[in-house]
Amino acid sequence: MLEKPFGENLADAQRLNRLLADLVPEDAVFRVDHFLAMSTVENILGVRLANRVLEPLWNSTHIAAVDIVWDERLTLEGRAGYYDGAGALKDMVQNHLLQLLCLVAMEPPVSLGERDLRDRKLDVLRTIRPFTAADVARRTRRGRYLAGRIGDRDVPAYAAEDGVDPDRRTETFAQLELELDSWRWSGTTFRLRTGKALGSDRMEVAVRFRPVPHLPFGHDGEVRPNVLRFGLAPEDMTLDLTGTGSTARTFAPVRLAARMPPPDLPPYGRVLLDALTGDPALSIRGDEAEESWRVVEPVLAGWSADTIPLYEYPAGSDGPVP
Repeated sequence: MLEKPFGENLADAQRLNRLLADLVPEDAVFRVDHFLAMSTVENILGVRLANRVLEPLWNSTHIAAVDIVWDERLTLEGRAGYYDGAGALKDMVQNHLLQLLCLVAMEPPVSLGERDLRDRKLDVLRTIRPFTAADVARRTRRGRYLAGRIGDRDVPAYAAEDGVDPDRRTETFAQLELELDSWRWSGTTFRLRTGKALGSDRMEVAVRFRPVPHLPFGHDGEVRPNVLRFGLAPEDMTLDLTGTGSTARTFAPVRLAARMPPPDLPPYGRVLLDALTGDPALSIRGDEAEESWRVVEPVLAGWSADTIPLYEYPAGSDGPVP
């Protein structure tokens, strides 16, 4: 069993995979990503694959964008020894958020067995359009928090936290806009975002549908495109629709909400049980780990070369504003 990150870059991940292959077969390697064992994450597959009302709509014709977000009020919390050498991109985007993207965007697998499930996730990673230098400047954003106030506590700037080397310019906020070169998703934007020391917690996958092609003349009120949200913490689901308002011929937003039943095991308990019973379906396969590094390496290179600014944002705010 290995905990992420699986290497520090593509070449490192390839070396690690070769070493593991010399020791044990691939199906005996468990690269742990506890996000895959969240009940709401698994619910994404059930909602999109097992419901006739949604399955035909799950494509770029009907979906404009997907936001995969892990914003948190938490700060460094004494983890400088690890975090200052990793940063938000390596800590969250390269593994957790890309895995969520795979579940949202994958083609329907033949089964939920480890081979079929992981093959389809790999297909998604391979369709992500590589970042050029211009893409890094246009479709990525990074930031680092300054001193501020979150709730009732004062928060020091990240650079002033114990164990942090300010010269590393480690980011605490990362956002990427991805495009998938596939028949199903050409024209849909996938936004991956994570940040620390923000004003509120927001952990969700938000599927944003396109507006209807026409509305009746003479309507009144507010009409918004539909949004299906899978909450990750807490684990729930909401669907934003438009219904009738309090007066005739008036439209108004309506929200349908559902709370997921509590799982039998917490996420880490589930992945540990799977490892003990020999089921690798919810672990990361070696080629998945390598493809994930392939996606983010141009971004890491561009950020290391300072091709885009490291924006600063006050702790307790909504993040960096260019």
